[in-house]
Amino acid sequence: MKKRIIALLALPLTVGIYSAQIVLPQQLRHPIEQALIRNKEIANKQLDLEKARLERQSVINKHLPRVQALGGYAYLNSELTVDVPTKQLPISGNEIFADKTKVKTNGHLLHGSVMASSVLYSGGQINNGAKALEERAAGDELMIETDRDNVVVDVVTSFDKLKYIAASEDLLADSERRLQKEEERVNRAIQNGLAVPFDRDKIKLARLELESKRTQLEENKNLLYQKITYLTGMDREEIQTVSYDLQPIIIDENLNIENRQELDALKAYRRASEYNLKREKGTYLPQVLAVAGMSYTSLRNPSSDFDIPYLPSQVPTIHGKLNELTLAPSFLAGVVMKWDIFNGNERKHKVEQATLSLRQVENRLEDSRDKLNLLLTQKRASYNTQWKQMDLAEQQETVSRNTLTLAGKQYALGLVSVSQRLEAENDFVKAAQNKTETLTNQRRAAMEMAQAAGRLTQQIQYQ
Repeated sequence: MKKRIIALLALPLTVGIYSAQIVLPQQLRHPIEQALIRNKEIANKQLDLEKARLERQSVINKHLPRVQALGGYAYLNSELTVDVPTKQLPISGNEIFADKTKVKTNGHLLHGSVMASSVLYSGGQINNGAKALEERAAGDELMIETDRDNVVVDVVTSFDKLKYIAASEDLLADSERRLQKEEERVNRAIQNGLAVPFDRDKIKLARLELESKRTQLEENKNLLYQKITYLTGMDREEIQTVSYDLQPIIIDENLNIENRQELDALKAYRRASEYNLKREKGTYLPQVLAVAGMSYTSLRNPSSDFDIPYLPSQVPTIHGKLNELTLAPSFLAGVVMKWDIFNGNERKHKVEQATLSLRQVENRLEDSRDKLNLLLTQKRASYNTQWKQMDLAEQQETVSRNTLTLAGKQYALGLVSVSQRLEAENDFVKAAQNKTETLTNQRRAAMEMAQAAGRLTQQIQYQ
């Protein structure tokens, strides 16, 4: 057991320097891949990308012809009243149109048509609109890499915490065995009158404190198991099979943010805004469409009743019938130009809005570059600090181990009290735990520094 503790707490420095690359144990590959597949936020953003691609395709398809078919039937029943000024015939002197004329018509109307239209020229609106959507989708895809990096850091640090808890449990178990031996020694001393029961109570209290720490570690471990299961979908038994030794992660400190995916995404958004501006300016130009079609129109069994006011005493009524009146086929082909010369300054306002959006993206790009440089500087400082903390923790653990060995010998000779012996025990446990915790902090600081430089997931190597 002691060999296992020493191996787990050792800080081997055999890892090579891999520039911005992160070297992780091969055992972490499967959990990381499972977490990336399982993450619903990433999955939803991938679906948003698919929707954006479909939207872009629908814009491009506006160049394709549109074919519409129309068919219908209607029953026609109308009454028309005509009042023409009265006229007098020159020879007979008779008056015509002395009264109102009523025309009643009914019949069956059939109509069908097929029309096709295609955009020949759109002022660049279609092409620029499609390119804007393409660039925006490219930026969104780059932003998903940030979510992937966050998932990777979360998975690795969660497994590292499990290793820290396992090391702490082994330390507490060793401390428990040492205290049990001391308690047996104190019991024999009490029987021989060389110690007082108060010393035994102190050791018992120390063992209870260890049990409390063990319970707290167990609770934290259960929470970590649940978190890892949520992240990766792995059950507890599968998680326990992931075994590796904690080693410091060494990366090149001369990193920059030029590889940061957020900057590339903002550059893509800027290009999208430029295409949007071109698209809005294209609304000043006319649109040209090609149209073609064929139609069929037929009036079946129409009839009409109307009277001719000729003489007031004799008003004949005429009944007219028609079997069919058909107009088919009728062909139509030509070119249509649509040009909105003035639309209430709507185009002007949209162009101004697109210009302002472009300026906003440029400001975000400049501001993000400054913030990311500051973040990288901060993570670099944290990375360097953790190396110093590791040296400090290493020395503290060495000193506390030697002090514990000396206190055990002195207590056996009666040179120190049981309180001093227990204090040395507690100091060693704290120092050993701090050493492992500092190692996990260094690993996290290294990953966060590489993440601040950009594209962490792509820089990972498994060994």
